[in-house]
Amino acid sequence: MSGKRVRIVVSVFLAVLIGTLAGLVGCAKEKEEAHEVIIGFMGDFTGPAAATCGELHKGLTDYFRMVEEDNPIPGVKAKIITYDTRMDYARGPVGYVWLKGEGTDIFFNFSPIFQEILMERHQEDEIPSFTFATSPDLVGEEWVYSFSIHYPWEAEAIMKWILEDWEERPRERPPVVGHVGTAGYESSEQVHQVLQDLHASDPSKFDLREAFAPVGATTWAVEISRLKDCDIIIVNLLGPPMASFLKEAIARGYTGALLGTSLSFLGFWELAKAAVPKLEALDGALAATTQLVLTDDVPLVDQMRDSLQRFRPAEAAILGKGTSYMAAQVAGMVLEEAIRRAVEEVGANNVDAAALNNALESIEMTEQGFGEVWKCHEGSNILHRMLRVVEYRAAEDDWYVITDWFLPPSLAAE
Repeated sequence: MSGKRVRIVVSVFLAVLIGTLAGLVGCAKEKEEAHEVIIGFMGDFTGPAAATCGELHKGLTDYFRMVEEDNPIPGVKAKIITYDTRMDYARGPVGYVWLKGEGTDIFFNFSPIFQEILMERHQEDEIPSFTFATSPDLVGEEWVYSFSIHYPWEAEAIMKWILEDWEERPRERPPVVGHVGTAGYESSEQVHQVLQDLHASDPSKFDLREAFAPVGATTWAVEISRLKDCDIIIVNLLGPPMASFLKEAIARGYTGALLGTSLSFLGFWELAKAAVPKLEALDGALAATTQLVLTDDVPLVDQMRDSLQRFRPAEAAILGKGTSYMAAQVAGMVLEEAIRRAVEEVGANNVDAAALNNALESIEMTEQGFGEVWKCHEGSNILHRMLRVVEYRAAEDDWYVITDWFLPPSLAAE
């Protein structure tokens, strides 16, 4: 073979080889460059709810790691970015602008208060937002969604259970119901207003006593003095103040029942346990919840335990005792389903805020253990409207369900 022919053959071979390699590199590049869907997590990472928010972030992050490993969303990769509100309402608009500037396709709000503050921005910019619980002004609004009900409905439901439980054990007097909250917090104001309205409508049903402390309170002599004779106290405090209130109430001899709102106890129970000298002091504590608890025998609990062992074995014992990590996985399931629906409707590369909003509007999921299908019920933007009451048992160091799922009276009457 002549040198010229050899050079021609070699050149052709190299051209084919380079073309093949280029094709392989191109395919690899195409595979690596999945369309990013950005979830902007606006949460309290250094304020009074930091412990819970941190657990939620871990749960949400691990959930999407699990999705990526076990069942990737075709053509899409979810990315979570965060902004720290420090539970300072003034930081909400700043955080919104920053997360929007980072390309956020959907917001995940730790608190419905921030979702309420930012609702008009979401609607003007047409960027959806999802949060755990709603507020009265958000119900039925476009571009904002929640997993569960707002505090006024929760307060209605709590009072419904308290009064029915009291009637099952007939007494010669009505119950004395207490409520402790944080001055200036909208959640405390909302619960306060419901309790006042219910009491005003029929004062013979229960006596009402309330006490409010400033943000960050750590001493409770005045509040406990006011509430010490209550048969049950609705504890509507977050983080360290909740733990210090329980510690001081027990130390000062309070013997009535303690019932936490949905976020108060279950979101910060490790703090409460660390604050009291003995777990037995917390035995029988009650909590309203819109989520599952770890003693529910359902696949979601098994999924959460698997996630902990895979991604956070060193923290599994602690994170597995609370409900925040699992609640974050519930949020992850909703967000994943919205992304998958959007991919089916518009294609992976076209998934944007509008497509995710359309997906949330039409979402419908059935998950074992919950009270109803997750969807926008009757035109609302709330996916799961029911709650239960659970009880802490110190001997087992766990929460146990003591009621069936039920709707708040206002929703049950519809």
